[in-house]
Amino acid sequence: MFEALGRFAYRFRWIVIGVWVVFFAVSVVATPFLEDVLTGGFANPEAPSQQADALIQEKFQQGPTTLLVVFKSSDLEATSEEFQAAEKQALEGLTAARIPYLLSIQTYASTGNPQLISKDGRSSVAVLNFDASTETVQGEVPVIREALRSGPLSAYVTGEAAVNADLTDYSFSDLQKVELYGLPVALVALIFVFGSLVSAALPVITGGLAVTVTLGAMYLLGQVSSLSIFSMNTATLLGLAVAIDYALFIVWRFREELHRGASVKEAVVVTTARAGRSVFYSGAAVMAGVVGLVFFPSPGLRSIGIGGALVVFFSVAASLTFMPAFLGVLGRRVDSVPVIRLQAAHEGRLSRWWARRVVLRRPWVSIVAALAVIVLIAWPAATMKTQMTSAATLPAGAESRQGMEILDTEFDREALSPVSVLLTWEGAETIDMTRAATLFLFGQELSTLEGVAAVQSPFTVGGLSDPAALAALWTEFERLLNDPDDFIVPEEGISLGSGQTITAAQLEQFKLLVKSTVAPGAVQFYVVSEYPPASSQSRDLVERLLELDAPSGYELHVTGESAYSHDFFKELSDWFPWVFAWVVVISLVVFLLLLRSLVLPVVAVVVNLFTIAMSYGVLVVFFQGDTFERILRITSTGAIDIVIPVVLLCVLFGITMDYAVFMLTRMHERWYRSGDNRESVITGIVRTGRIIVSAALLVVIVTGAFAFTSIAETKMLGLGIALAIIADTLIIRLTLLPAVMSYLGKANWWWPSWGGRKQGPNPGSSSAAQVASGECEARRQGAE
Repeated sequence: MFEALGRFAYRFRWIVIGVWVVFFAVSVVATPFLEDVLTGGFANPEAPSQQADALIQEKFQQGPTTLLVVFKSSDLEATSEEFQAAEKQALEGLTAARIPYLLSIQTYASTGNPQLISKDGRSSVAVLNFDASTETVQGEVPVIREALRSGPLSAYVTGEAAVNADLTDYSFSDLQKVELYGLPVALVALIFVFGSLVSAALPVITGGLAVTVTLGAMYLLGQVSSLSIFSMNTATLLGLAVAIDYALFIVWRFREELHRGASVKEAVVVTTARAGRSVFYSGAAVMAGVVGLVFFPSPGLRSIGIGGALVVFFSVAASLTFMPAFLGVLGRRVDSVPVIRLQAAHEGRLSRWWARRVVLRRPWVSIVAALAVIVLIAWPAATMKTQMTSAATLPAGAESRQGMEILDTEFDREALSPVSVLLTWEGAETIDMTRAATLFLFGQELSTLEGVAAVQSPFTVGGLSDPAALAALWTEFERLLNDPDDFIVPEEGISLGSGQTITAAQLEQFKLLVKSTVAPGAVQFYVVSEYPPASSQSRDLVERLLELDAPSGYELHVTGESAYSHDFFKELSDWFPWVFAWVVVISLVVFLLLLRSLVLPVVAVVVNLFTIAMSYGVLVVFFQGDTFERILRITSTGAIDIVIPVVLLCVLFGITMDYAVFMLTRMHERWYRSGDNRESVITGIVRTGRIIVSAALLVVIVTGAFAFTSIAETKMLGLGIALAIIADTLIIRLTLLPAVMSYLGKANWWWPSWGGRKQGPNPGSSSAAQVASGECEARRQGAE
């Protein structure tokens, strides 16, 4: 199949190149508009908390999206007339700007809610509710910010839609930085690999081609599906890494065949048949890994998996069609424009010395030393803590992050983002005394739960904790609960007896509380946690709330920021074992098909898991603590974004498969000819050692460039991959794997007789690619 593909690419080389040029041109036109379609988040609309949120929107006539506007002054009190007048003037700018879908604006002035005023009294927050999706509101954020600029107060627009808008802006800016700095450095590194500017430029061209076409395809896909901005970041990072690597392998093998004396056509066919086959299987493994993300219910993770699969597909397609066609056009000019002179005769000397004198001379020493280093690097992973993606991932200058930091530090954040517990019932929608008693007792039960600081509802208000007092006031209380709009607050308030009185101002606040928590057939309890909304303690509180038995005839629903986190963590924990199993099993299948061995696939997968463990250790060391904060320009939160370890597993497992595939296939070729395991291992290291190190260097350069971007998650992913690849190349591929294979001997290549073609020496191979390659190999051996 691959030989035929090579012949096709060579025969119709100009047509193949023309098709790719058309794809590239169309994608270049579409890519600038990609920003408009990458608006999806990680929330799963089918999650219980999202379903509960939708029910609240239906019952209470609320919009699905909320933005927060933090107003701050250095010299005015937030409750002063001057501050309130300035805030009102700024918010009137939204009306003048005719912001679409804006349903309501809640402020301290309109509600009297003291939680909307900061602890130091210098800031206030306005709550904007929209009758539109988060994606739609995200597009209005720049207009909203511009409308709030005038006036003496500093205004910070934050909330999910604002954070997503900032993530999009910074992501596109970061992409330009990576292309501006990462690709030229990769080109310089490739010059040192090949010595020729033309050869060096080919992998960079292929990487840019594959990524650009992928972004164009994502634009089309974004028209019919929700895609996260992180899907673009991941696709770009992964695409540049694998596309440049695959093209590097193709160019390397092509030049190798030419130097052995093959014609251009023979070189194209052999390269596509041998290196192309390895690229295909390697790409299949990488695609299988990232496709594992599609299993998660989260649209954000699914979109990352789709973007990753797309970019790997186009990287493999470009390497197997565009590159052979282009090489067929270039021919021996592939070595044109020499920049540095390479000592070809001695390029394998170091690899041969390393294989014979270090790795295979005392394999047990290599194994023990490699395992010791692996444990040392991976050990910090045992202390990994995880958290949800937040505004802290943005750079310090991002407006949404600044606004969220003010809310976190200067406001009662727990009270501003409580857990919403909704009780619903069928039948009579009004609240009678029996129902009120049930709701009162349920509110008391909520108040006694561990981790609950307060419960806000009409049935848990201070002064009404005595059932007898509540019964005495039932006539007024019933009217207020069932028809708050028609309830007229008496100027003198309401006497509770024993000298206690509910003032008119308190009744007005109570009336507002009723309107926000009581609806026909539903009552909402705001449960304030003792801990921050994103903390593990608040997620534990959500779990306790979900375990409560609802009163007979009622249904219990839980939502809010902490509930969103709880559901997302639960989805990951439920699905992660299945995704892990998928990645491992598919990798085993790919290796089985490629190597026709039962032992080597298991060894390859196990050592790949060592690489994953080391990458997790790297994440903890660099990002969980504050040691590298200033160097990496991040703000450590003491935890790793929960998405990163999952994405890293699928992406890194695939990338490291590349090196295993190319090394093991070379060993397999040698074994198939000679049947000598030791010679096969040595040949694999000698023939692929330099190219694997070169490929790893390019991956490190490309992914390491993402460590200099603005978004913390992108830094984690880029630096995690870069450092893990360094460790994988030096410790796993060039030391541990060959040492283990030397101990296993011929068992490496064991294949049952019922499994098809038996492994062993087979000099009578008859394919054109094998004949051509064998003749060239013979000429090379004779020259040596």
